[in-house]
Amino acid sequence: MRRFFYIAMLFSFFANHSFSQSDSTQRSRNERKPYDKKQSNFDWRNRLYWGGTLGAWFGSSTFVDLSPLVGIKITDKFSVGVGVIYNYYAYNYGGYKYQTSLYGGRLYGRYFVFENVFLQAGWDRINRDNPYSYSPDQRVWVDNILVGGGLRYPISDRIYCNAIGLWNLNQTPLSPYQNPIIQIGFIGSF
Repeated sequence: MRRFFYIAMLFSFFANHSFSQSDSTQRSRNERKPYDKKQSNFDWRNRLYWGGTLGAWFGSSTFVDLSPLVGIKITDKFSVGVGVIYNYYAYNYGGYKYQTSLYGGRLYGRYFVFENVFLQAGWDRINRDNPYSYSPDQRVWVDNILVGGGLRYPISDRIYCNAIGLWNLNQTPLSPYQNPIIQIGFIGSF
């Protein structure tokens, strides 16, 4: 648990310092003309954000989660995003050793009800091993429809920590997620 805390603090430190700007850069942005035919009035750079989850634990069971994402704010309250999912599981139980990798993608939409409180709905498509097959190499795709909400905590003016609680609406025995699903991650804007 201490390692995860140190990794999260280190990530927060670098993310916080990598997005600081000098006053001259901020002044030049503010001095732009409000409308110019050559310049679009919809600035994509200010609406894009990045982030994801990074987690791990080690011991008799091992879990590693690397799930980066990128999104765009459609309005001030509504955003959509896509992401990549990679999970590694391994455990040793009574001499039985098991390890697998899960990978896939994610689409989601997020609507802010209040400034730092949001609702979220999304679709995760995960490729995983099939525990019901006699062949250890057989893999299957599993679809997960996730709904829920979360809280956003500002770390700086461009970096946020998210705590999200989700429920898998179509959970099956092959689903890698058990309800409820708790995710903690970071979001930063460009």
